[in-house]
Amino acid sequence: MPYAVVSTNLLDLRSRPDYAADLASQLLFGEPVRVLSVRKGFAHVRQVDGYHGWVDCRFLRKAGKVEFAQWNSQVNAVIKSQRATLYANRSARPTSPYFILYGTQVRVVNDKNGFSALQLPGGAKVYVKSAHIRPIYKTTGKMLTGGRLLAEARRFLGVPYLWGGVSPLGFDCSGLIKALFGAFGITLPRDTREQIKMGRNVDRDSTRTGDLLFFDRHVGLAIGRTRILHASRGGGGVRINALSQDDPAYRADLDRDFNQARRIL
Repeated sequence: MPYAVVSTNLLDLRSRPDYAADLASQLLFGEPVRVLSVRKGFAHVRQVDGYHGWVDCRFLRKAGKVEFAQWNSQVNAVIKSQRATLYANRSARPTSPYFILYGTQVRVVNDKNGFSALQLPGGAKVYVKSAHIRPIYKTTGKMLTGGRLLAEARRFLGVPYLWGGVSPLGFDCSGLIKALFGAFGITLPRDTREQIKMGRNVDRDSTRTGDLLFFDRHVGLAIGRTRILHASRGGGGVRINALSQDDPAYRADLDRDFNQARRIL
């Protein structure tokens, strides 16, 4: 099984082939992976962006090499709701895994009677209600503004922090940023150490809404020049804090550990 797709809505990616191993990241439904090896019921997989780790083999379905290679060019939509019920057909009969999560990238092959047909790598089809779908065009990312990105991010205020989390069930800092940009067709690396290489550097005093603010092993979304929306491990989840001392939401540790700002949009 050298190529496979994820067959559950959210699949833990671990640092070792062990359920007690650290959670490195998570994979979303339908995501294609390259299977590098199998050990003790776990598959060592590599995502399209190169990120790799170990997943439970039971939640992978074999896919062909051609479908795997074509996946990136075929994705044309993303799930915009926090969750969307998955159906076997347009008669509205739910099918396993019953729902898929925000940020899941999909290939819509037709839209009829309020349902979008999704084709998975390997040829299988499933359906979701079209209201949960955001089409992704070549111009989608280019038209994205900081204000719209912030409005999207505010939807997740209060979501708990989860190390390795990439979904509304729990985000870590870089997982939140990757999910937000990905929801508009902009692909960012998984980790902070790679995200900091994207875009261009801007002065701290020149930051604007939608810029990325980097700290010591941490990242968040700028709100103007003095506030940040981020998935905060110490703050209990997705929240808004400030870098200005006269703001009640001030975080001295973030102010102290500021590294740089990057502009993607």
